[in-house]
Amino acid sequence: MRKASPSEAAGRIGRRPKIGRLDDSLNDMEALDAFRAVVGAEHLHSDASRTAAAETATFRTSSGVLAVIRPTDVTEVQACVRVANDFGVPIYPISAGRNWGLGSRVPASDGCVILDLGRLNRIVEHDDNLAFITVEPGVSFQQCWEYLRTQESELCLSVIGGPSSASMIGNVLERGDGIGPYGERLSHACGFEVVLPTGELIHTGFGRFSKSRGQKISSDAPGPLLDGVFTQSNLGIVTKMTVWLMRRPRHLQVLTCEVGDVSRLGKLIDAVRELMMEGVIQSNCFSLGNAYKFMSRMGRYPWKVTGGRTPLSLKKLTGREPWFGKGGLYAASREHGDADKKRIREVLVDHTDVLIFDEVDIRSNAGWFLGQPSDWNVRSTYRRKRDPIPDSMDPDKDRCGVIWLCPLLPADGAQIVSAIARIESTIRSRGFEHNVGILFTSPRCVHMFVDLDYDREVEGEDRRAMDCHDELLRLLMNDGHYPYRLGLQSMNSLDPAEISYGRLIRSLKQTFDPRDILAPGRYDFRNEWTEKS
Repeated sequence: MRKASPSEAAGRIGRRPKIGRLDDSLNDMEALDAFRAVVGAEHLHSDASRTAAAETATFRTSSGVLAVIRPTDVTEVQACVRVANDFGVPIYPISAGRNWGLGSRVPASDGCVILDLGRLNRIVEHDDNLAFITVEPGVSFQQCWEYLRTQESELCLSVIGGPSSASMIGNVLERGDGIGPYGERLSHACGFEVVLPTGELIHTGFGRFSKSRGQKISSDAPGPLLDGVFTQSNLGIVTKMTVWLMRRPRHLQVLTCEVGDVSRLGKLIDAVRELMMEGVIQSNCFSLGNAYKFMSRMGRYPWKVTGGRTPLSLKKLTGREPWFGKGGLYAASREHGDADKKRIREVLVDHTDVLIFDEVDIRSNAGWFLGQPSDWNVRSTYRRKRDPIPDSMDPDKDRCGVIWLCPLLPADGAQIVSAIARIESTIRSRGFEHNVGILFTSPRCVHMFVDLDYDREVEGEDRRAMDCHDELLRLLMNDGHYPYRLGLQSMNSLDPAEISYGRLIRSLKQTFDPRDILAPGRYDFRNEWTEKS
């Protein structure tokens, strides 16, 4: 019997039967009336155009959406959760729905009502001295940036390489990557306000003590730390969170380097690892990307140069496939920065073809390393489209094909280069470019980003790209390189975990969500254990 591919398995997990039977239809209609009474008729959308848009990602999906509801505050969120329990209708919370390449806002199971938290968009509190900001799910990176500018704050937020309109809270909950010293999200956030699947409201950390002055500055309250339970899970809806901000450095340099091909990459990786072990380069402050990744940011495939053929081969065209590195060097003074530069030059000079240090004028410049979000990388989603890139980019609506794969690897040059060789071979055989980036998240591990770009308008490309993703995922896991973050396409794709882990997840879900109404299928490893153990 043929084993289901990861993407096929993901389509099954938590699946609710298609609406069709009379009793199901009547129940859903009554549920929608109850939701409408909570949020108001103007904030419930069940028309075909709205639900079709909510069912659309940057790859083929199969989950149907019953409706989209948009509560305005935490009280309405609680009321919506209670309605979901009363009628047994699953809800799927989203913050901004900009999870492009990993499923956008499409639910992980069929027949859900999307709970769009975009109207919860208040900046609740900001403290410049203690360097924190408390926000709701609808607050985007751009909104935070603009707010801090209006406050003339010396603080900055660790931003993402993705869209400026993405949700701060959404990115933390996915354990996404930030740029700069505070890029490890969960270590720099606390004080979660959470609506449980039963409708109850809790506060994590010191937030459970109404008189505590530690609510916004620490997660180390006595007892078990619960914050992590609500990341990459379907155990609660986070409606508020405090995120710690970084003081602008007194001195900042941008390091740029290049190697001519992948054969020299291993030694460069090992050298960067040692600089991080020494503390000269900080975590989340240095990344590598191949030429295809950097070219994709221009947004256009060179159709004329290739005569309309795909995939592009730079090696055939130019004889080179270089890799580029970029990092932010944060220092408390020019003397500190000069010492770092000297040490980096000593270590990297023999392992790079180009090594450049650019000092940043802190007062007149910003950019990613100083917390300014940008939509520049979103252009890469239009890589294979033939039409001009629109001013207002919407990869879902414009049927851009994007599939991401996010494995975690040891910060070991030989292992990373070996993985890249397998990735390149697999992707090339499927007719795509091997668009690969690497972020040094610590001295011990890296996050790798493999990006499959295509045009969904081209017949057969959806299937071909997903087959490529599935094959890559199997190869990487067979080599021990598991993803640190899953997309809709891979939610049920991991190898079986230990049975005791599966039992624990099942027990937690039954306790937190006895009616199984919250985001069924999202990081739902209890089902994986049931099917595969």
